[in-house]
Amino acid sequence: MNRSVTRLSRRRFFRRTLQLAGNSIALPAFVSSRVLAAPERPGANDRIGIGFIGLGARAQQIFSHLTEEVRVTAVCDVYAPRVAEATQAHACAGYEDYRQLLESRDVDAVIITTPDHWHALQVIHACEAGKDVFCEKPLSLTVQEGRAMVEAVRRHKRICQVGPQQRSIPAAIYACEFVRSGKLGKIREVHCTNNDTPREYDLVGEPAPAGLNWDLWLGPSAVWPFNAKLLPSRSGKFGWMAYRPWSGGNMTSWGTHGMDLMQWGLGMDASGPIEVEPLGSGLECPLQYRYPGDVVVKLDAAPQGGAIFVGERGTVTVACGLATWDPPELGRDAPPNMEIFYGHKGPLHTRQWFQCLRSRQQPNCCVETGHRTATVAHVGNMARWLGRRLRWDPAAERFVGDGEANALLTRPMRAPWHV
Repeated sequence: MNRSVTRLSRRRFFRRTLQLAGNSIALPAFVSSRVLAAPERPGANDRIGIGFIGLGARAQQIFSHLTEEVRVTAVCDVYAPRVAEATQAHACAGYEDYRQLLESRDVDAVIITTPDHWHALQVIHACEAGKDVFCEKPLSLTVQEGRAMVEAVRRHKRICQVGPQQRSIPAAIYACEFVRSGKLGKIREVHCTNNDTPREYDLVGEPAPAGLNWDLWLGPSAVWPFNAKLLPSRSGKFGWMAYRPWSGGNMTSWGTHGMDLMQWGLGMDASGPIEVEPLGSGLECPLQYRYPGDVVVKLDAAPQGGAIFVGERGTVTVACGLATWDPPELGRDAPPNMEIFYGHKGPLHTRQWFQCLRSRQQPNCCVETGHRTATVAHVGNMARWLGRRLRWDPAAERFVGDGEANALLTRPMRAPWHV
């Protein structure tokens, strides 16, 4: 076959795939033509005002994703030195309390990169304030909170993008569509990375550093003493992400990347598993899910952030936006892998959201999708905490005949916070 014709057909497929995924961007440009043409660059009043809620490591990465379509108009964090640094860097307003940021008329949309226990309140309050939302994964701390977030986004007609950025990466889009369309044949099993479930908080109290509003950091969680090992988000076995009061652990952090691919490839974006079983004991034991059609998903061995689809015709592996094919000819029409994740692929997801803010189209990882992916991880955590097999009803979003498990679908919030 003529190579130029092959390249052209791949490019056409690539563009069509992105359109089907809800991406209105014409590649390789990810900003509008008026931004690229200097005489027609938008003035300050034409640019989308973005507020950042949370200024940790992930926020610093997303700052590099910004284009001239948007401008940072406000930032918020409970640690004063971070606010001071960001307001100076971006010449914007700074706040300690996110509720004050949401009152600003200069903020059109918010990017939320706070710990998991804050996501539900901040997303819901942003929607109530008329702001669009980008919320980092995992979307929620509990299943009940996730459903409340979905309802708020829909009720207030907001555009909400959730963090799993492989949804906007060409190689992953093509691979998951390939699996979902049946081209891999009947799926025999899927493998995802086995990530750990969080444990109870067990650190001794220490004085909080100057400038940190620890009570506001805790927010809706119960009162626990500060310990320096909680920061950063994850460091070995420590960090707030390792503890149950504030996170679903690496299971909902790194784990949701692979689980999102798995749900996507299986066509389960609006559904989920029907059973989960721990294959052992403890917070790191392998897990096995069962999906409709007798598809088995195993959390055992897969590249971090990835999923391995094993079908009748071969195997497709997707991880961190890279797709590999066995046998290789299965991927002969696939777009090439983009090797540099944060430099090239990371910004695609954020910028796709920017485009949706203007078009009002649904983004590549909408709130329902983000909720369903987080739910898969949540029910796996519950199976480990309870140490037994659980049957799950994805339509009702409840466990079947198990009051003890259903009690874990929500958690109390400290007054005056509530969903």
